[in-house]
Amino acid sequence: MPSASTAADPRFQAQYAGTNTSLEPLIPAEITTALDLGCGHGGMAAWLADRGIAVDGVSWNPEELLEAGRFCRHVMECDLNQGMPNLRENSYDCAICSHVLEHIAYPQQLLKDVYRAVSFDGYLLIAIPNVFFWSDRIKLLMGRWEYQESGTFDYTHVRWYTRQSMIELVTSYGFVLDMFLAEGWIPLPGLRFLVGQRLRAQLNAYACRWMPGLFGRQLIFRFRKR
Repeated sequence: MPSASTAADPRFQAQYAGTNTSLEPLIPAEITTALDLGCGHGGMAAWLADRGIAVDGVSWNPEELLEAGRFCRHVMECDLNQGMPNLRENSYDCAICSHVLEHIAYPQQLLKDVYRAVSFDGYLLIAIPNVFFWSDRIKLLMGRWEYQESGTFDYTHVRWYTRQSMIELVTSYGFVLDMFLAEGWIPLPGLRFLVGQRLRAQLNAYACRWMPGLFGRQLIFRFRKR
């Protein structure tokens, strides 16, 4: 388990840059166990483990699991498209799907299995890209849909969600929305050189609250099990 000083080391941060630290405000202080679905190389697991949380990681890639195992209590090789029927009931305080659901064509079975595995009053955290982010809207209006190695138009993305469609999907499987935030920015051509970083951050935060579907680069949800 990495120490706080290790986690702050630039080499650590570079190796585990896949950690979605934007989830930090939504992770309750009281959780002790977490299921990291699509754990990758273990960036999120390392970040959680450094806070004393026991993490089980899931990936279809055995090479990723080999690295993630350094920070996870257990690792499981699984194709999430098939769900996770072997999860024990009420065994996790929190399940995390950080940029996972957009890769799954039919998430229904997975959501059923996650609901069963999360403890009573437990949490499900979800982060997704926003295909209607302002810069992506411009691309679409110009008739551009170019698949890429990463980002919103990642060629492995098979589904896209809005804020409302994600809420409707997840709540239909027994969860209730507990918290939502959008993270992104507004275009400030030229003006960004005239205002300080703090003011830019405040403007971006206000815009994401005001119109998350337009200015949110990623949408982050926290649900609770009923």
